[in-house]
Amino acid sequence: REGPFERLWIQPAAGDAGGALGAALMAWHDYLGRERTPATPDAMQGAYLGPAFSDDAIAAFLEREGIPHEHLPDEDALVRRTAGLLAAGKVVGWFQGRMEFGPRALGSRSILADPRGRDVQRTVNLKIKFRESFRPFAPSVLADRAVDFFDLDVPSPYMLLVAPVKGARIEGEGLERLRHIDAPLPAVTHVDGSARIQTVDDATNPRYARLLRAFEAETGCPVLVNTSFNVRGEPIVCTPEDAYRCFRRTHMDALVMGNYLVTRTMLPDAEAAVWTPEEVAAAYGLD
Repeated sequence: REGPFERLWIQPAAGDAGGALGAALMAWHDYLGRERTPATPDAMQGAYLGPAFSDDAIAAFLEREGIPHEHLPDEDALVRRTAGLLAAGKVVGWFQGRMEFGPRALGSRSILADPRGRDVQRTVNLKIKFRESFRPFAPSVLADRAVDFFDLDVPSPYMLLVAPVKGARIEGEGLERLRHIDAPLPAVTHVDGSARIQTVDDATNPRYARLLRAFEAETGCPVLVNTSFNVRGEPIVCTPEDAYRCFRRTHMDALVMGNYLVTRTMLPDAEAAVWTPEEVAAAYGLD
């Protein structure tokens, strides 16, 4: 919030993946002598650089595996149906378009939920992510509505900026604070009253922006819980096979891949494949 710079841009994959990108750029400029071209802020225009899967490819997978599903005829039906599930308190696996580059799920390989629910954080952590119940989740919010919910006046498209949640009141000390979070969006409010925010607009992810607007039409809230589509110990899902396997092994209520919907109620043996936390720990060598 205070510093020597008027504008700050952070590479969204500032880790091992970003280091590889930096090495390639250094070779391009320093070893090959290519001219450096100044870029405008956020010339990446989103981090959706990974593979995508067409509706035909998704349908072929569902048919091949004999998975019951529903085809939603267009994007309007897709976002309205998904928003209705989220407004009803369901947890949805959202698999759309090109996969994100970097560690954050930004609305292409995401697990989504209603941020207003007080039990959402605990439920998603314990029954879906298989991790500690207190771990915070990040919110996705329509860019033009972010200021209504967060003390944030700049874009945060890569979920890298932390800001106070407006109206949040936290009481107690230490772990006691976890039980005394009073906030309009408790599922995305950390014990210090902050959230790590992703702002979403039509330019970078139009389908996800439409879903947020549809959820706002249902609930008056243009914010969703957005956590990466994986369980503890696994990478983020990449393919339809990955997404369905993660969906089956957890307590997610619905899976939306492209224009196809699979709900847990469609599956005759839905609970048989769900992993326990102990099975997850054993599979991935976790404590």
